[in-house]
Amino acid sequence: MIAKQIRNSKNPSDHLVFPLDVPNSEMAVALADELKGRVGFFKVGLELFVAHGPALIDVLREKDPSARFFLDLKLHDIPATVGRAIAAARDLKVDLVTVHAQGGVEMMKAAVEAAAGATVLAVTLLTSLDPASLDELTPDYQSRSLYAARLAQRALVAGCGGLVASPLEVTELRARFGREPLLVTPGIRPTWSSVASDDQKRVGTVESALSAGSDLLVVGRPIRDAECRSEAADKILEEIAKTLNL
Repeated sequence: MIAKQIRNSKNPSDHLVFPLDVPNSEMAVALADELKGRVGFFKVGLELFVAHGPALIDVLREKDPSARFFLDLKLHDIPATVGRAIAAARDLKVDLVTVHAQGGVEMMKAAVEAAAGATVLAVTLLTSLDPASLDELTPDYQSRSLYAARLAQRALVAGCGGLVASPLEVTELRARFGREPLLVTPGIRPTWSSVASDDQKRVGTVESALSAGSDLLVVGRPIRDAECRSEAADKILEEIAKTLNL
């Protein structure tokens, strides 16, 4: 099970996900090459996948056969459609793939049944949602972490192997669901990093997310926009090692 593998690893890079959020394959390949050995998973999201499709993952894997991939499409549709989409993606041999927990239990079950060897992660609440947006989405809930926990419970009932949640929900999710689910946390903002025009609203540091119980940290712009990306990644890895006593 991938959660156990990550938790038992003594290599801090196994806890780091880097999103290849760039517009073309040349930039993606260059970034992956620059960060080779420093990143546990390369995340391929909507922008890159829509532009270049499955062929991009083949190119990246050819450059680095040991690389692991996280296909982050956040699927949200009727169960049959999501199931077929996951089935089409499984031949890519990615390790992680995402669906929206708000799609419901039956949709998530269809994804899990079609996933084969990939771990299905359910996205709870996007880190871009600020309090006003959350009020529109969840007007009857006093606690946003409670709403995230309700979505997470549905995901686990459906058989999802992990959850995607902001640093602000990790403590609640661990308290409710223990060590079973893999927790993946975007919105990581190191104290030494300054991100211009940041659309992430619910964020946290490396230390706060890991200490709360996160397994995988998604760190994009603090690395991608750094003057020296390899040095920025190394600083993240040092913080991971220190926090986890690796």
